[in-house]
Amino acid sequence: MKRLVKRRLPARLGMLLMLALLVQPSLADEVTQRASDLLQRMADALRSLNYEGTLVYSYDNRLEALHLVHRFEEGQVQERLLSLNGPVRTVTRERDRVMCELPDGHPISVKRPPGAGGLLNTDGIAPEQLVDHYGIEIQGRARVAGRDTEVVGIIPRDDLRYGYRFYVDRETSLPLKSDLIDRNGVSLEQLMFTAITVDAGAPAVPSPSLVAGVRSAPAARVEGRWRFDEPPPGFQLVSQGVMDHPSGAAVEHFLFTDRLSAYSVYIEADTRDGLTGSTHIGAVHAAGRQVDGYQITAVGEVPSATVEAAVLGARLDEKPPE
Repeated sequence: MKRLVKRRLPARLGMLLMLALLVQPSLADEVTQRASDLLQRMADALRSLNYEGTLVYSYDNRLEALHLVHRFEEGQVQERLLSLNGPVRTVTRERDRVMCELPDGHPISVKRPPGAGGLLNTDGIAPEQLVDHYGIEIQGRARVAGRDTEVVGIIPRDDLRYGYRFYVDRETSLPLKSDLIDRNGVSLEQLMFTAITVDAGAPAVPSPSLVAGVRSAPAARVEGRWRFDEPPPGFQLVSQGVMDHPSGAAVEHFLFTDRLSAYSVYIEADTRDGLTGSTHIGAVHAAGRQVDGYQITAVGEVPSATVEAAVLGARLDEKPPE
């Protein structure tokens, strides 16, 4: 009898391993689908609900208190952000412009660049497109601002990108807290509501988002004289164009994304006062160098290694454009 049990045991273990391999993908698919549903509801809520509240922004051992008013009117999002500590600053975001009022009362108005999102930049995230470079996890529940939330994590698999941890309100689907995280789940920046009021009226139909368009845009072929050898793994060029510099010079702009994180490469002929090496403000890193009389600068909310690789891979094609 003992010999019979010993003979059957390896066979049973083999069967269990086969079953585990068969079940595991379905569980992963279930988590991805649940996370996708949460993120989609969150994106729709951010764009369609009217809400206002007080939140705190934590970065570089600094803490800033803000008051946010978010309105959705006639198919367009309007936001007004007021700093509650330090110098008085107000930022208003409308359809295609961002207006900033500085402490001296002098207003500044600038055109919003393509892909610019609101304060909580969560739109266009599709978990099924991220699995090669991010892990998707449902991380339980927590209370934020006195409300119950579900926690979803998008965790980078390497050191070339950042991820997010979202605390999604179970009642309204608004993200009440957002953490920018590294591959170990350590928070680099935190944005959290301490109090929030949501308009109880019926939500409007959400409008298309520029951020969603960038994250879902197809890969583009580089046109012109510049080439980018071996971009950081997972990042693809999705758009390029020419911008006007305040000095009047033309600046070529190339946008790369891995469908969650993104960085921009700017190339201009004027090399005076150009960045050489790398620098950062919070989680936003920049790197620069000069090539054949051109200044190349890469900027994005990505680790320094990513923007450094981006500028090192840029080169001027010797062949004339066709």
